[in-house]
Amino acid sequence: MPIICGFHRRLCARIALVLALLLFNGVVWGSTPTNVVISQVYGAGGNAGATLNADYVELFNPTGNTLTLNNYSIQYASAAGTTIATVTLLPATITLAPGQYYLIAASPGSNGTALPVTADFTGTNIAFGAAAGKIALVSSQTKLSSVCSGTAPTTDSTLVDFVAYGTGTNCSFGSAAPAPGTTTADIRTNACTVLGNSGTEFKALAPSPHNTSSTPLVCGAPTPLAAKGTATPATLYSGNSTLITVQVIPGTDPASTGIQVQADLSTIGGSTTQTLFDDGSNGDVTAGDNIFSYSTTATSTGTFTLPVSVTDSQLRTATTTIGLTVQTPPPFVTIRTIQTNKPSTYATQTVTTSGIVIGVKSNGFYLEAKDADTSPVTPEGILVYTGSTKLPTTIAVGNEVQVTGTVNTYPPTALTPGTEIDGPQTFTLLSTSNSLPAAVTITAAMDSPSGGVKQFSQFEGMRVAINSLTTTSGTDASLNETTETNTSNGQFYGVVTGVPRPFREPGVAVTDTTYGPLPPSVPIWDSNPELLFIDSAAFGGPAIDLTSNATVTGITGVMDFSSGAPEILLDKTSTSTVTGLMTAQPVPVQAANEFTVASFNMERFYNDVVDADNPGSSAVTVTTAAYQRRLAKASLAIRNVLNMPDIIGTQEIENLAVLTDLANKISADAQAAGQTDPIYAPYLFLANDGTAINTGFLVKTTRVNVVNVQQFGLATTFTSSTGAQAILNDRTPLVLHAGIKRTGGTDYPVTVISVHQRSLINIDDPTSTGATVRLKREAQAEYLATLIQGYQAAGEHVITVGDYNSFEFSDGFVDTIGVTKGTPVPASQVVTPPVAGLANPPLVDLVTLLPAPERQSYVETGSAQVLDHVIVTSDLVPTETRLVYAHMDSDFPLVYLNDATRPERVSDHDPAVAYFSVPAIQGTVQLVTTATLTKVAGGYQATVTVKNNGTGTAQNVQLTGATLGSATGAAIPQTLGDIAPGGGSVVTTVTFPSTAGASGAASAERYTGSYTGGTFGGSIRAVLP
Repeated sequence: MPIICGFHRRLCARIALVLALLLFNGVVWGSTPTNVVISQVYGAGGNAGATLNADYVELFNPTGNTLTLNNYSIQYASAAGTTIATVTLLPATITLAPGQYYLIAASPGSNGTALPVTADFTGTNIAFGAAAGKIALVSSQTKLSSVCSGTAPTTDSTLVDFVAYGTGTNCSFGSAAPAPGTTTADIRTNACTVLGNSGTEFKALAPSPHNTSSTPLVCGAPTPLAAKGTATPATLYSGNSTLITVQVIPGTDPASTGIQVQADLSTIGGSTTQTLFDDGSNGDVTAGDNIFSYSTTATSTGTFTLPVSVTDSQLRTATTTIGLTVQTPPPFVTIRTIQTNKPSTYATQTVTTSGIVIGVKSNGFYLEAKDADTSPVTPEGILVYTGSTKLPTTIAVGNEVQVTGTVNTYPPTALTPGTEIDGPQTFTLLSTSNSLPAAVTITAAMDSPSGGVKQFSQFEGMRVAINSLTTTSGTDASLNETTETNTSNGQFYGVVTGVPRPFREPGVAVTDTTYGPLPPSVPIWDSNPELLFIDSAAFGGPAIDLTSNATVTGITGVMDFSSGAPEILLDKTSTSTVTGLMTAQPVPVQAANEFTVASFNMERFYNDVVDADNPGSSAVTVTTAAYQRRLAKASLAIRNVLNMPDIIGTQEIENLAVLTDLANKISADAQAAGQTDPIYAPYLFLANDGTAINTGFLVKTTRVNVVNVQQFGLATTFTSSTGAQAILNDRTPLVLHAGIKRTGGTDYPVTVISVHQRSLINIDDPTSTGATVRLKREAQAEYLATLIQGYQAAGEHVITVGDYNSFEFSDGFVDTIGVTKGTPVPASQVVTPPVAGLANPPLVDLVTLLPAPERQSYVETGSAQVLDHVIVTSDLVPTETRLVYAHMDSDFPLVYLNDATRPERVSDHDPAVAYFSVPAIQGTVQLVTTATLTKVAGGYQATVTVKNNGTGTAQNVQLTGATLGSATGAAIPQTLGDIAPGGGSVVTTVTFPSTAGASGAASAERYTGSYTGGTFGGSIRAVLP
């Protein structure tokens, strides 16, 4: 029975009165608290490697009174959070006797054992941070309006207790409690006294939860010695070491001194009276923390219960036991034997192997055999995957290590899965400072485009080198979309220098095993097996930021297959050199008789205003600095790289306000730079996309007259794979009817459609989800083809631009471009049967008129490809002069997004710019010339007038010949531009030498010239002045 304190009541009352002045929300610092306190916190429940399968928080009544908790709650915030993330409502009434505990737990996870005692309450929304967070005990069920008050917890009167734990916490009582882990909880070592400093009151110890049925701990009563023992690891192989630890809770009244701990280790080959240490030796981590330790080697096998005795100088004793399982060691298997077959015949078996550590990363390390054989096909290396388990200090590059663990194949469905050794694992250091195995040099001959996806499997887990690599992508990065900034991860793709750049090809990727068996006639693409993924920072080295088409020399690293494809993880000390970085090259300036239409997917272009037009969308409200930087980059791109196309079909714009801001930014920047202001007019209609990305137009009003802009298909539905009706167009087609201005006549009419079709995500899903994706992509293509055909049948000149999210050929699942053009592949060659002939005559995808190496608007996993198309009615093909992809995004490192002074990486898509000649205005051209002569020094000067008496504009007029007698005039030829009909004229001068004749002599003055579609000429009788 607990002993109730009854000593010195009058003195205690005076002390309590004084300490009440230090009361904070029911907690008295430095004394017995007057309310319930948080006594334990465990946040790793259910995680990989966790001791227990559920998070929990333990409450404790340290007072001498029975306390009733009415409508309390547990509230959680992340380590740096300023608002409460979750509120767990506790039962309406909880009554706790003095010294009684109350255990609140989360729903069990998939890892760890069940809590040793039953939780008094289970909260379904409990999910504490495993290593850091903030937990508040609140005397109401209303969410706290704030978490912190400066660096201290909130002063809200309902706050009863507060524990901040781990690193990175933004407020706490004193310092934060230490970071717990998968095998430790934060435990208040003396819950009877609250000192106001979580950092000193809590220790990270083995979890030991109590519930209301546990033995009460009444504060103020003498307490006995207590001890709890553990072994780490608790299961091991004979011949390996384990750390025996005993956590001692000293007795009180009087306090324990001279604590001694002994364990009987005789059953595992040790002493019957083995002393454990609390002095930082023999495996003990921290001296004087009442955790006694001893590192021992187990030589016997079996399941053991090791008895432990604890004594102090006050003649108190305590006992505990430690459970330990010692197993017979598994067989030793060489790395090459484990790797002989794919998948390994040792998969799921526990083995022991050894090798030299050649690379260490955050979740594992690589071993390569010390004595490699001469077989060219058997890998000599292997990944030891440790996940979140902390690596021992013995795992260092150059150390020879023996490892015991379970062989696994990952990813299990990949064509080229990696073989790895998973946990639980044991490690034994064999030797240090070994020379690393020589790296195998991969040459261009070995990096074969026809070598198949398994051509590099022979080097798995081994050190490899490449003398020279040519990159096929920019460096990847992780995005903070709110600030629109990227942080480089140092990852990029390439091929051995001399191997041609890989492009996407027709069909389903051979590495795409998600869908399952395909119809036999569906083409299979080889996935470009020559591609190599390079991770420059995996082993802790500096991230290399580069563009495509750069040359990287001096690559040395480890060949990895843990993602199912070949990756080279660069040595931490690698000294690679990069040369030949790309820069954005402007597209050609359009000629006077050309007009340009561009497609530009601007990648989730959001502004800094909460989107009131789409309250249910997931539009991101970016910072003002991020938005202004994005506008500046887009302005640079459109003005200086795209050369301000006449019409830009835009995709992925949040709303009209963004497009308006962009138009205004382009005008302001153009004027400031001395460029001609294009005076773009923005057009955009909101559609159905849940992320609030929409199609639009920017139209150069100095060159184009807009007739109207219309949105189509907003409410159109299709039948999904389940038979239900669903919205067809997430981003609706936008149709612009406009006229290209022509001097001296009517506008040239064009119909431009801005398109953004459904993405390829889940197209290979074998479930109804994937079936719906395929049906939707087919239905969108049919809808668009029908829309275009209506305009084509009416004789309109139709240009469609946009992100079709499709290649110029069939992807094997749906032939969306083929259906749109009216010429899909046969039904046997795709998973989803197409509808043919919707556009007649067939449309033309202008990218197919380009040479193969120029077909690129996007880069995916190192392969260049086209997703952005310009598809036109066939009548426009003769007027199309060129199609240019402005390579300013897809080939560049993602960190370029952070730089407002350069246009590159404003998006992930390269814009396409199509050039078309403006047909001459119909009518006749009738050019006549007249001239007058004057005497000048050294000869004669003729003032020549070229006049158009016809009914049509004379375009591109040139004066190509001028003679006076036998003398030739200068300067010839001369460009005179366009001459309007109905008497329009151009005046120029021509100079003739004195050899033309003497003054007063008669002579013939002859002029010839050309214009688009014809020539002109004339003779004039002249008397030399």
